[in-house]
Amino acid sequence: MSREPQAIPSVPVIADNFRAGRVGLCGRPNVGKSTLLNALVGAELAIATRFPQTTRERLLGVWTGPGHQAVLVDTPGIHRAKSALNRFMVDEALRGARSVDVLLLLAEVPMLADAAAAELWEPGEGAMAALTALAEIGKPITLVLTKVDRLHPPELLLPVIARWTGLHGFAAVLPVSAHTGAGLDDLRRHIIAGLPLGQPRFDEDQLSDRSMRWHAGERVRAALFRHLGDELPYACAVTIEAFKEQRRPEKDIIRATIHVERESQKPMLIGKGGQTIKAISIDARKAISGLTGRACDLFLNVSVTANWTRDAALMQRLGLHEAVGGES
Repeated sequence: MSREPQAIPSVPVIADNFRAGRVGLCGRPNVGKSTLLNALVGAELAIATRFPQTTRERLLGVWTGPGHQAVLVDTPGIHRAKSALNRFMVDEALRGARSVDVLLLLAEVPMLADAAAAELWEPGEGAMAALTALAEIGKPITLVLTKVDRLHPPELLLPVIARWTGLHGFAAVLPVSAHTGAGLDDLRRHIIAGLPLGQPRFDEDQLSDRSMRWHAGERVRAALFRHLGDELPYACAVTIEAFKEQRRPEKDIIRATIHVERESQKPMLIGKGGQTIKAISIDARKAISGLTGRACDLFLNVSVTANWTRDAALMQRLGLHEAVGGES
């Protein structure tokens, strides 16, 4: 990954039939969008946790291969939005969907006990809401059924596909597992075939449109999800105050602030004797070093930014305001 990735206006085309374009990974929360992006790019770019609504902003993952460049748009989950933060996340998802050449609706396969349960299965309210929202955009939609490795026997998938295809005329239905790799080659071929002819937008060595500074903040957020309870990470935002690349010894020195909404949340984040914040720092430092390939010193500060998830102005101050890639 380049240190400060930037879109480049002109890259020589390798062949006249080179394909390049944007691919939207959309769907309800926790269906595997970030995990699929990482599998296609071949790097742990997007943070992926077991918690829904982990992704807050659109991230571009750049997948370049012989004869093609697919810019993968990882979007927040489409869900019922109540707070300003949730509305921002849904708007991010739909903006991302409108600007792509290949639109993928991701839906996880259900846990089914037997064939009788498979015949009676119906998509849930959240999955239907995501389909409805994307159908209104008017683009062809490819249905990607994720996590198929958990469905046994595989024949149980047939009535699930039949139910989905009865609801919408999808361009294709592709079952995949990012965990085992099942179906990923078919998905790759489908994506490449759907890209328009054109020049690549990013250098072939570039994996993301985001700076290393942004990715460092995401690694701190991922550590919050791993070390805190089910609710507190959603009330946390991370800002990187300083990111210095030191040459001797070679390491990155990073200072970050974790913002919480209420004073009562601050001691929960710090933990008894500072043990929780120490564990978060160690975890995030290891993840950042794994991404950069350099040693890292990470210094975390905890600050109360009251009700930031409900205040659009505060969200902007914390960096949640710009469309990824400069497009709406």
